[in-house]
Amino acid sequence: MSDKKTLEVELRGILETEGSLTDEQCLRVDVIEADLDKLEIEARTENAREVASKRLTRTSFGVGDKNTRSNSSMTSTEAYAKWVLTGDNRALGDQLTTPDTAGGYAVPLDLQSELITVLNGVSGVRQCVDVRNYDFDVQIAQVADRPTITNFTGENTTYDAIGVTFGQVRSYAFKSAAESFVSEELAQDARPAVIQEILSAHAEAHGLFWDKQYAFTGAGTSNGPEAICQSDAVTGLNVVETAASGVIDLADLMTAYYSGLPAQYRGGSFSWLMHPTVEAVLRADVDGNQRFQLMPQAMSSYQGMPSGNILGIPVVISTNAPTLAEATAGPTVAAAVTLIDRSSYRIFDRLPMTTQRDEFSKGSEGMVIFRSKLRSDGRWLAPYRSVGIKIKA
Repeated sequence: MSDKKTLEVELRGILETEGSLTDEQCLRVDVIEADLDKLEIEARTENAREVASKRLTRTSFGVGDKNTRSNSSMTSTEAYAKWVLTGDNRALGDQLTTPDTAGGYAVPLDLQSELITVLNGVSGVRQCVDVRNYDFDVQIAQVADRPTITNFTGENTTYDAIGVTFGQVRSYAFKSAAESFVSEELAQDARPAVIQEILSAHAEAHGLFWDKQYAFTGAGTSNGPEAICQSDAVTGLNVVETAASGVIDLADLMTAYYSGLPAQYRGGSFSWLMHPTVEAVLRADVDGNQRFQLMPQAMSSYQGMPSGNILGIPVVISTNAPTLAEATAGPTVAAAVTLIDRSSYRIFDRLPMTTQRDEFSKGSEGMVIFRSKLRSDGRWLAPYRSVGIKIKA
């Protein structure tokens, strides 16, 4: 059989013949068209084989718009990739992390790393504080009371005793855990998409839970992370109060930065941390001429959204920070806005979010189980570098 290009040239030559075609030419046209159809089918088949071959060489799978991660020769990730695409789990025996009766398999580390990316995108607090990974609980020694030198020291006299005392900040490994059930039929019919959606949903759930703990509801000590926005409960945090009761405006943020923050700490990496309801009030703040103070675009021909900063400092929005209503409720303990330096607060993540799939525990019911867990903690390290703005009662 000739190649496709040769056949197309021959067919074009016959069809461009002037006058009626002879019987031999008509027969040849039929043969050429049949050969071209066969070549097209063979090309599609070969392309399908190449696509399938490439898919089976993928070593892991991401979430969102990223479909694959970097290739690897690791047997475990190759076996996982084959399971995701085909459902063939014969090569997964070496990945058993629990007895055969439970049949749990670990998700490859590169996919876990991408889940952490999703986790960080969901959590507003993680965008404005120091986040570090640890293999174990840690204790950090730090000066408990900031020393102050008040006068000159005379010659041949003793040094001033300024009473530096040290304390310890200890991290814990609090755990959040989630479990989802998927039918074997669904997992088999739409395997890559189902796995992607489940793991992405788990990452989002963990992110939102911990964001609330870091921002507002953490109990502190050994009962959970320390809350950032509980202004009256944070020892050493600079706290300012709004000028008017039940109201927060741009002037209050300026007061927090220029008056509430000690001048020696102005060079830090700051962010404004607030709830969307608080941002809405600030963005709608107007001057005496009814002009938006933080939305100059709205008063011009440009109708774009406002920039993501106030006074040149990035605005980080967390749906788990105190709402405007929570910040105005008395007695006031919740900061409506926190001007936080990145080094002030640290999130202590244990090894990244881990995920397990279990095809056997509910196998008799035709279900596949996906489990995930995340261990983390959050602690204030230098609250004196940050400012909480509480609304005047």
